[in-house]
Amino acid sequence: MTNNTSKITGDSNIVLQDINARDIIISIAKDLPIEIKQQKESLNVKLKELAETLEVIDDKVKNGPKPEAITPPEDDPAYDAIRWRRLLQALQYQRCVLFIGPEISVNSQGDSLHQEFYKELVLDYPEIEYLENEGYFSPEADEIILYDILDFYSKEFPRKNKTGRKILEQLAQVPFSLIISLCPDDTMHKVFSDYDLDHQFLSYDGTKQEVEPMTPEKPMVYNILGNATSNGRYIFTYENFYNYLNKIHIPTEIKKKIQDATHYLFIGFDFNKWYNRLLLFILEFEHKKTGAHRLTIGNKNVKEDIEKFIARQFNITFIDNEHSQFIEWLIHNVGEDGTSRNLSQGFVHKSFMKLKSLSAKVGTEDNLDELIKIEGQVGEIAGSITRFQEKLNS
Repeated sequence: MTNNTSKITGDSNIVLQDINARDIIISIAKDLPIEIKQQKESLNVKLKELAETLEVIDDKVKNGPKPEAITPPEDDPAYDAIRWRRLLQALQYQRCVLFIGPEISVNSQGDSLHQEFYKELVLDYPEIEYLENEGYFSPEADEIILYDILDFYSKEFPRKNKTGRKILEQLAQVPFSLIISLCPDDTMHKVFSDYDLDHQFLSYDGTKQEVEPMTPEKPMVYNILGNATSNGRYIFTYENFYNYLNKIHIPTEIKKKIQDATHYLFIGFDFNKWYNRLLLFILEFEHKKTGAHRLTIGNKNVKEDIEKFIARQFNITFIDNEHSQFIEWLIHNVGEDGTSRNLSQGFVHKSFMKLKSLSAKVGTEDNLDELIKIEGQVGEIAGSITRFQEKLNS
């Protein structure tokens, strides 16, 4: 694996059980050296406190408000166009790829958070220009705005991106094996990490990259145009895009996964942008495939001639429907199929199992250095539980 691949420990199909802090038991021998005994006792207290916190969180998750049950609409052209039985079969056989576009991230007025920020940058730097219709900055602007990009996407964007984050948390409940993101940010990776969902994360960096096999239990999130959150690098200029076209190395496993798929969902895309259409050629979507079903979901604001071109060239069908409505339908159908993930319950129970595992290690470990290492692991779990609790209470 490469350095920018993240593996988050956890089994998304974990068997759920009741959380009970009394299950955290550490036996401490009386004849141990005092410093080792004190370290064990300290860890015992911390582990029990964390288990008690998880008990409270578990009750809150189980007894919290449940989403309203939905009834699939009858005689709705948008609903019927999705062909749900075949889509669920494609998910079951790992033949459905999700594509996420930047248009999911909007403010309360429905305006793009990315575009809003880019236009602000132009006001700060009169020596650069931003072509809104094209979606690119003037030459060499990427070096001028580098630190602003890093600051925005690592600090401010996560606070503003409430709508986009909600959409991705909902989509994370669906067992996709491969998720391709064309967004500058890495929010989907953070969603998986925050809920302790096992996954791989990779972003384009101009080098040849290798990945492990992708499964619903360990999906791949691939930022195909870069990750501005990590290093400020993304396709921001025409020159960047030209170099990208000449250097792009889509990992072999990812390319094969795309080619083998029969169903493709595009959410958050503006196909009026020419480079989005060009990327479809890069992904070899011009090749027709019998039985393939390619859907782009969202309010249809694409120009009529472009819609016809995309339909003919790439066999993509436009579903004129709100993202939120489609995602509700999707989660309902996946839930009925029994394959959806319960993110909150999964996080709580995996965290508890980690605490039980560490308590067993503390009970048998008599080496002070090893106990100090375990203390670091306990601290990491405590941090993730605190962040989860803050999110749950917000």
